[in-house]
Amino acid sequence: MQFLLGCLGIILLLVIVILIVQWIFGNIVAVIGIALAAWGIYEWYKNRNLNVKSKVPSILVILGLMLTFGWFILKPEAVPEVAEEEIQETNGTVDMATDSGNETSEEPVNDEKENTKLIAGTVTSVTDGDTIKVDMDGKEETIRLILVDTPETKHPQLGKQPLGEEASAFTTERLSGKEIEIEPGVEERDQYGRLLAYVYMDDKMFNKTLVEEGYARVAVYPPNTEHLEELETAQATAKEKGIGIWEIENYTKEDGYDATAYEPEPEPESVVAPEPEPVVEEEQEPVVVEEPEPQQESVYYDNCSDARAAGAAPVYQGEPGYGSHLDRDGDGIGCDK
Repeated sequence: MQFLLGCLGIILLLVIVILIVQWIFGNIVAVIGIALAAWGIYEWYKNRNLNVKSKVPSILVILGLMLTFGWFILKPEAVPEVAEEEIQETNGTVDMATDSGNETSEEPVNDEKENTKLIAGTVTSVTDGDTIKVDMDGKEETIRLILVDTPETKHPQLGKQPLGEEASAFTTERLSGKEIEIEPGVEERDQYGRLLAYVYMDDKMFNKTLVEEGYARVAVYPPNTEHLEELETAQATAKEKGIGIWEIENYTKEDGYDATAYEPEPEPESVVAPEPEPVVEEEQEPVVVEEPEPQQESVYYDNCSDARAAGAAPVYQGEPGYGSHLDRDGDGIGCDK
């Protein structure tokens, strides 16, 4: 019995020694630092007894502590070996031999699904085109799709925007009651507590589908920009086709939608020609035709005797035959005397 205990003691001692040696070689820099610090302390103690002043002990202690703590702080962590099988699994293509063994084909890895952890869920309801409710392992979450914005249907300020109901109906048709996979964004929640995510169904990103079909525009809210480039490409294609939200010019803006673009232009007001005012014929004053005064006969009397002989005396001024030679007193009456 004592022999067995002795053997066990020796084995235990050997194990401890081996572990210590492994630790020393695995942390050789730290061991050197500890040794330097211990040497510095010893020199300091010796100099104190000899009443000798020296900076060497302090330098040794500081250098030793720096090596020791620096090693443990900056010590590289061991990198686990990756099995060859795991490396092969990450290969982006799978070579498939044909029956003849002469032809091979490559199956590309899905470009849309990144090598990230996806969360499974079931869509329970659709709020609008870009917002859904999902049952995730018994817990219902409201999910706001990242990088997309569809026209509103229930916004308290904006109200119902054109094509909002169409986008909501499209999302309902495609996702309602369906099994989906969710890729949360870098920033997982917005100010309303909604989960921000990319949604996949049948290995295709639904966020991108909304943009491709013209139901949504690209809306960027950093830091959630992982798939921005491919969504912008999809948007450019939809815009070029002029489908959905791109049908009406100036409806889709960088910051949202302008519903006034859908308002019909006011019809030009018909110009009603004014009724002509009745023409009032002015009463023409009767033209008075003045009868020409009868021309006075040219009568001349040499003297009052002739006037009296003609029965014209007295002759008044202005009457035919009047003359100053007949009116010697100048009273306007000739041959009055």
